[in-house]
Amino acid sequence: MLPTDHLAQVDRRPAVIDTPLGIVGFGVTIGSELLPTGPNTLWRLPNGSHLHRWRHRDATVDLLVGSIEMPAWDGGAPVALWAGIWQVKAHSAVPGLVFTAELTDLPAGTTSGPDTGECLAAVSIENDHFMVCIGGPDSELLAMQAEDARLMPGSWAHRIHADDHDAEYGVRYRDPARIEWHLPGLATDEAARLCVATAWCPRDDDRPAAWFAVDIPLDTAYLHLTADPT
Repeated sequence: MLPTDHLAQVDRRPAVIDTPLGIVGFGVTIGSELLPTGPNTLWRLPNGSHLHRWRHRDATVDLLVGSIEMPAWDGGAPVALWAGIWQVKAHSAVPGLVFTAELTDLPAGTTSGPDTGECLAAVSIENDHFMVCIGGPDSELLAMQAEDARLMPGSWAHRIHADDHDAEYGVRYRDPARIEWHLPGLATDEAARLCVATAWCPRDDDRPAAWFAVDIPLDTAYLHLTADPT
């Protein structure tokens, strides 16, 4: 994903994001094998982002996670925004991939559910005080990214179907606040990349700023997560 020669290694720990309504955790399954929550190696970037790396027999799996400062969509008060970028690079054939993001430890009195938008797969979690959103590409955007063949293999272009909710590949939602991205396998030397964002803000039905914030392109997130500190 990025050179690590000049990065500082730190103690290994799971990739999690603390929010006012619980903890967002990440997971990846290669074939039928769920990788451990803790990586094999963890580096800290100078700007505070962290690069987690798992070494699987068939692939190298990276997860780059950090906070991002961006203006709010409506020019109002900024929101807390974190992004995680997955990359799976296959060393040999990989039978299939599932990426997950889930908010756990929800306090009593919260409500949650899918909160989709154009090209956006998202869940929103709310109580009387806060709104937390988790979002990433929906099946339509996954299909377009496969056709583009830059973030995902071009061989996936005819395997991910934007409008077929019963298809083998695409986005799935699980209660109470979990998103799963089910993707085809990789051939040797192929790679797949996926961006998942988390944001939160004070509860305001007239200004769902967290929901707009998670609709962030992977390239934009990557530039912020790897930028030199100011």
